[in-house]
Parts: sequence; C-alpha cells; structure tokens
Amino acid sequence: MNQLAGKLLRAAACCLLCAGPVALADQQPRIALIMDDIGFQSVMDEAVLALDERVAVAVIPNAPGARHLARRAGDQGREVLIHLPLSRAGPLDCDAPICPRQEWSPERMRKHLAWASDRVSGAIGLNNHQGSGFTADPQATRRLIEGLVLLNGERDQPLFVIDSRTTPATRLASSAREAGLGVAERQVFLDHDRDPDAIASAWARLLATARRDGQAIAIAHPHTETLEFLPDALAGLAAYGVELVPISALIETASATSRAVPDYRSATAPSAP
Repeated sequence: MNQLAGKLLRAAACCLLCAGPVALADQQPRIALIMDDIGFQSVMDEAVLALDERVAVAVIPNAPGARHLARRAGDQGREVLIHLPLSRAGPLDCDAPICPRQEWSPERMRKHLAWASDRVSGAIGLNNHQGSGFTADPQATRRLIEGLVLLNGERDQPLFVIDSRTTPATRLASSAREAGLGVAERQVFLDHDRDPDAIASAWARLLATARRDGQAIAIAHPHTETLEFLPDALAGLAAYGVELVPISALIETASATSRAVPDYRSATAPSAP
C-alpha cells in the first residue's frame, strides 16, 4: 500500500470509530462509486477501467472517446451512465448540441436524450454534469424528466436518474421521484479538492455516512491523485466492514403507487427551437 493510500485509510478508520453504530445492524454498510467525466483523457480513462468492476463510469456523450469507452466498460460488465452536461449559471453557458436548453419542450428533451443514449451505448442511467443553474429551475427540470419518461417508453430497460447535487437547490431527484423513475442522490464528492488531505477527509465522510445511513454514493473524477488512491482504498473496504456495490444496487425503485404519467407529447410546453 502506498503512503498516500495508507494515510487516507487511517483517516477513514478514525472517522468510522467516531461515527456511532451502524444504522441497520443486520446489513453491512454499502457504498457505490461513480467515476465522472469519462471520454476525454484516454490514459486516465484506461486507468479507470482498471478499477474494480463494481465502480460505475459516467460518460459524457459528446466526448471523443464516448462510444469506445462505453462499449469497453459494458464488455467488462461495468455499469455505464450518461453523464449529461447541463447549464450552470445561465441558460446559454452550455448550449446545444452539448447541453439541452432550459426552454425546450419535453419532446425536444427526448430527442436530445435519445442522441446521448446512442452515443453512450448500454447506459442504464444518467447523472448530471454541472447543471447548477438548470437543475435549480423547476420547470426546466420537469421538462427534462418528462422527456426522459418519453424516452424510457421506447426502451426495454428504463434509465434511472442520479442527482449529482451540484447545488443545494437542485430539483432533479424530486422531479424524477414525482415521475415514478428510479432515483439516487450523491452524498460525497471524493475529489472536489484534489489535495491529499482533502481526499482523505472526503473518503472518511463517505464511509462514515454509509455506516450511519446504511449506504452512501460518491462521485470521483479521473485525476492522478484519485487514481493513485482508489485501488488500495477499494481493496481495503472489507477491513472496515463496508461493501462496494454497483450503483444500481442503491437506486430507489419506482413505487407501485407512483402517479400516472401523462402523455407529454400532447402537453402544452414551449416549442422546440
């Protein structure tokens, strides 16, 4: 084990000792890890594909390596997500064809999501890339989810939604729940700050959250510091009584009592540009 990984794991152990009893005494705490921003850095992306196959990859649809890496990950049996770019501060800071426009109709959203799904073949869900402005807009988020409902009606396996929670004001998870979709939410960004001490603190929070709540989801990125840390960290999870699981294992499934989904194709909405 390298010095950095040892330091991080010691920090996690300390946090676990202080975290109190496991929320579900009869169930081992579980974590899922998503590696975001896949498709732009071939060397780093290959290092991601060398990680434990329970680690999911979120592929940006317009990335030059999107098709190839989605196929490679699928061939490994690794779960693949569409890492959907959404606008941050305003509606025009990330424009089509990369990002959907906030004023688009549900049908135009469906077309965009179909394009993304084609670029990231084998995807079983999606999460947002950035999107603090978009996901805080309740009407835009509702139309995006309505577009996803339309797309799911054409698929054998519906896509679920993971809210990356890039803003506390996000409406993505709540809108997806209201539509009866499978949903999960990110608890920890592992490497928002790439400093080794900050990564140590984030890893400790992840394990402590899983111990407290029974499960937790982290998002990380293909950074050198992250990829140096993860192999030993993931291999050492069993020593801390925490299980790594595929992201699909932590999805809240759609309720049998979910509200009926209307015919969004005929609903009144702004015209597609």
